Amino acid sequence: MHPRRFSRFRTTASVPAGLLVLALVGGMAPAQSEPVSERAPPSETPPVEMVGLTADQVFMILAAELAARRGETEVAFAYYMDAAELTQDARIAELAVRSAISGDDSAAIDSGVQLWLELDPSSLSAHQVGAFSRIKASDHEGALIHLMRLVDLTPDDPDAAFAHAAAIITRAPTAETRLGLMQALADQYRESAHAQHSLAMVAASARQIEIADAAARRALELSPQWNKPRLFLVKLLISEDRREEARLLLEEYLGENPDDQSLRLLYGQFLVEEEEFSSARDVFERLLRNRPKEPDVLFAVGILSLQLDDLEGARLYFTRLYDTGERRDEAAYYLGQTEERAEQTDLALQWYERVEGVNAIDSAIRIAFLKASSGDIAGSREILQGLRNQGPENAILLYLIEAEVLESVGSDEDAMAVYDRALATYPDDETLLYARALAAVKRDRIEQAERDLRRIIEIDPDHADALNALGYTLADRTDRYEEALVLIERAYTLKPDEPAILDSMGWVYFRLGQYELALDYLERALEAMSDGEIAAHLGEVLWAMDRHPEALAVWNAALQEHPEHPYLNEVIQRYRAQSAPGSETRVQEAEGRP
Repeated sequence: MHPRRFSRFRTTASVPAGLLVLALVGGMAPAQSEPVSERAPPSETPPVEMVGLTADQVFMILAAELAARRGETEVAFAYYMDAAELTQDARIAELAVRSAISGDDSAAIDSGVQLWLELDPSSLSAHQVGAFSRIKASDHEGALIHLMRLVDLTPDDPDAAFAHAAAIITRAPTAETRLGLMQALADQYRESAHAQHSLAMVAASARQIEIADAAARRALELSPQWNKPRLFLVKLLISEDRREEARLLLEEYLGENPDDQSLRLLYGQFLVEEEEFSSARDVFERLLRNRPKEPDVLFAVGILSLQLDDLEGARLYFTRLYDTGERRDEAAYYLGQTEERAEQTDLALQWYERVEGVNAIDSAIRIAFLKASSGDIAGSREILQGLRNQGPENAILLYLIEAEVLESVGSDEDAMAVYDRALATYPDDETLLYARALAAVKRDRIEQAERDLRRIIEIDPDHADALNALGYTLADRTDRYEEALVLIERAYTLKPDEPAILDSMGWVYFRLGQYELALDYLERALEAMSDGEIAAHLGEVLWAMDRHPEALAVWNAALQEHPEHPYLNEVIQRYRAQSAPGSETRVQEAEGRP
């Protein structure tokens, strides 16, 4: 029955190495500049010192503060401006600007910024607010003046200066405006690698990839050993699926700087994405030479070891991670996974029992399965029911798992009772209906399966999996082939590249006696996914077409990958029994038996 139900719980969960490693070591990468708030300068205004002020000046400041508390921003602005002019205190001018920002009064903001800069020409905050105001007013020339002053006032840290300017520019309303402003700013500093790097970042965010690429390369021409544009360029190439270029650049940069941690980290992440897990582990292990207790890197190497089925390595690195005191729940969870794979049930249980936090439910589920596999069905069910009683959030999932536990030990009727109880509480849950339908087919309760699958289709007419499952069931277990074809064709329209649906198309055409069409769909299905059942179907079609050697070759190849596949072996046994003595030997040979 298709699509097949692969449990995420019956065996230890597969390791999502790419996602986990990228997500969990990504935090070690250089941080990007944070966008700057549009509403106010980044630092708080120091309190105004009242000592030495005249009575009129004190009155103006207090009146302004009172008006600000009442939300009377225009009144507060006027009092603060008068007080700033009288005292020549830039801090009071800043308070005036803040009042104008609160009232969203652009004219007041501009006049306040003008006074503020007269009193403190080197104020970065004043230029920041001025740039924001001019961008909002579409006065790009005015904004550029403020942005240039921001850069010029920070000569000792050009990287921070241009990052600050770029963050302000990213507040412009359109990508075109943002890119135009950044290009105008970079044109004023043509020999600045920092200007080109910021231009590259803004261009990338505007999806102007050619400009971003050129700017990053220009930054590297101006500053060949600067890492930020190197990292940016590699990430840009990866994001544009120019992976071979990215690899060559990474390897070139690492050849020049073999101890650069950022480059090596990025290279390790790249190799994980390429599913070159062994090479990726080598890269991360080299990182550990300089950071032997770095939790993120220990976790990455542990995950990759598990992915490579190196249980000793996984045990070593996750234990080291656990001993650092960091990420202990994750370390314990994956140590449980490691010991479960090693068939060390007692050790697996000990580690799973230590897990708290986000993996606690998964750990409890693993404990339930381990207890069930050891024969303690009552203990397993008690754990799952206890989890379910904690709240409704995971109730449906836990019903499904309880049924699966029972099915895994052959308690099929008890499993059906769990599905029935769950559906009494959640009568239209599609996942529960689908699972019960699959279980019903397994027990030859075709009418029950059909009712559940038709209910799903009634709820969601475009539920491709239910359409396919019902069509396949009718084709495989009844003689309602035309009806089955209509259902599977609907599923195929929705998911034309799904291997299980391609297989169902092939199978229904086989049942209809249209072997050429069946052959086409089944060959496409097997090409898309190596699967014992698809191979069994393809072999049956070839056999029916009197292409016995090809059928045997398909079965033989499938047995190499899936030697214990029950349906594949059942089909081979059936054809062996039907074969003439000469053919019987060949089927036996295909099966790999004497």
